Amino acid sequence: SCLVFQCPLHSFERAAVLQARGRLWNSTFLEEFLAVTSVELIVRASVSITSAVTNLVLKDASIQIPVSVYLDPGAAVAGGVPWWVIVLAILAGVLVLALLVFVLWKLGFFRRARPPPPALPQHHAVKIPREQR
Repeated sequence: SCLVFQCPLHSFERAAVLQARGRLWNSTFLEEFLAVTSVELIVRASVSITSAVTNLVLKDASIQIPVSVYLDPGAAVAGGVPWWVIVLAILAGVLVLALLVFVLWKLGFFRRARPPPPALPQHHAVKIPREQR
């Protein structure tokens, strides 16, 4: 995509040199051009001056430069996460969960709320021996 840059040149002597630099990040290269190993870009630039001075002369007002970009094979390999990191993360998660359940159990979070016993009249029984019955 094209970008337009505008900059005021307040005072310059007889000549001015404009330089434009760009970077193509390796991750951008991998995301945009996944199936290729190299890309050739054509960079086009043109300069125009809007001024009241009529005797300005532009040399090389437009330019076209081919740029070749090659994929770095070492950076293209996406290894992912090692298996031991995944196992360690799972064990740490289970340990934290067990610790949380233990703390909640000690605080009485899992105890059932039992209803109070019904209010029945209390009778005290007396045992009468068989001989006296």
